Amino acid sequence: MENAINKAMAVAGKISGNKYLKAVSNGLMATLPITIIGSIALLLAVLPVDFWQSFVSSVGIKSYLSVGYSVTVGVIAVYASFLIGWRLAKEHGNNSPVPAGIISLFSFLMMTPLLTIDKTTTLDMSKLGAQGLFTAIIVALVFTRLYCLFIDKKIIIKMPEGVPPFVSDMFAGLLPAIFTGFIAIIVSRLFALTPQGSFSDFVYHILALPLQHLSSSVWSLVFLVLVQMTLWFFGVHGSLVVGSFVTALYLPMDVQNMDAVTKGVSNGDLPNVLGYTFYNIFSGIGGAGGTLSLLIIILIFGKAKQSKTVANLAIVPGLFTVNEPVVFGLPLILNPITLIPFVLTPIVQTLVAWGAIASGIFPHLNGVQVPFGTPILINGFLAGGLLIAVLQVILVAIGCVIWFPFYMALDRQQRKQEVAEEPEAVGV
Repeated sequence: MENAINKAMAVAGKISGNKYLKAVSNGLMATLPITIIGSIALLLAVLPVDFWQSFVSSVGIKSYLSVGYSVTVGVIAVYASFLIGWRLAKEHGNNSPVPAGIISLFSFLMMTPLLTIDKTTTLDMSKLGAQGLFTAIIVALVFTRLYCLFIDKKIIIKMPEGVPPFVSDMFAGLLPAIFTGFIAIIVSRLFALTPQGSFSDFVYHILALPLQHLSSSVWSLVFLVLVQMTLWFFGVHGSLVVGSFVTALYLPMDVQNMDAVTKGVSNGDLPNVLGYTFYNIFSGIGGAGGTLSLLIIILIFGKAKQSKTVANLAIVPGLFTVNEPVVFGLPLILNPITLIPFVLTPIVQTLVAWGAIASGIFPHLNGVQVPFGTPILINGFLAGGLLIAVLQVILVAIGCVIWFPFYMALDRQQRKQEVAEEPEAVGV
């Protein structure tokens, strides 16, 4: 058994340390400032309050708010292509990763199909948003790696000694950038000859759509949460391991919902129930394991000094979805008593939230990206309004029901140990 656990942890460690997955995860996370700007702009543009709509229309700012969304979330793949390429170059030890990011962006734009409107040829803007995100990821990984490969093979222009480093670095990346750029042009032309007409459309129909159909099933999210919690139980940061998969699969679904909101689609008719924000605010409220519910149970019913001390220290961070104090302080890692609720609570919260929204009882999330660390209830309100905050309260209560019998067993165990140690403490 121990050997199997060690092997599983080794595999998880390799996955979390994979350069390509780290580049995708960190690159997409780096788009957060842009997505938040676009999300706030969208909220302000469509806020369903009559006096506010009259105000933003009268001062002429509504159209600018819409543009603020269009040039951020509306072209999220553009930012992602640069940032993923930049991160991958850094992962490969490139001392000048910015040119790699620029080549990644250039290659992505080359793979984007063209449209001809009134004899004017331009890029298909629809492929620069959610539809182009998978293309941006693939192109960034492939062409950035190719750029780094040219540098690793010393296919560079080497400047003489005494030349300033920034000049030397610029010329060192010149030949790799030229070769990689022209390879992107050739690949783009070759895919123009295929039935799909472009690399972007090829990826969208062959890869993105099947993955989106997969991710639209709640069971795929449940599986990812199960993997995440199993890894957490064995002491591996499961959120880091599955984070890149969750972001790549579910962020495009949030963008689709935000695009629909800008077009005036009502909340009940938004295309997706699930999304990256759904995962963040429902799949484990208070952190991995739904530990906010556990902390509430401890503070109300706990008698053991150890757990009460941990809960008092962890309750405020828990409200901000930071739960390392309780995970490692109680502890929950490798604790057989808490294994079932630790794994089960976020899964049940995910399923209940999905059922509540899919049935129409609660509204869809609007896709707005809420920053990590936003307090519980506030993040729910921003993501979907007051009813979503109410749903969070219900899910926390459900988590309390799941955690209660298991924690009480742990509390009795800890209390017995403390009572047994008290005479020794007195003797000392």
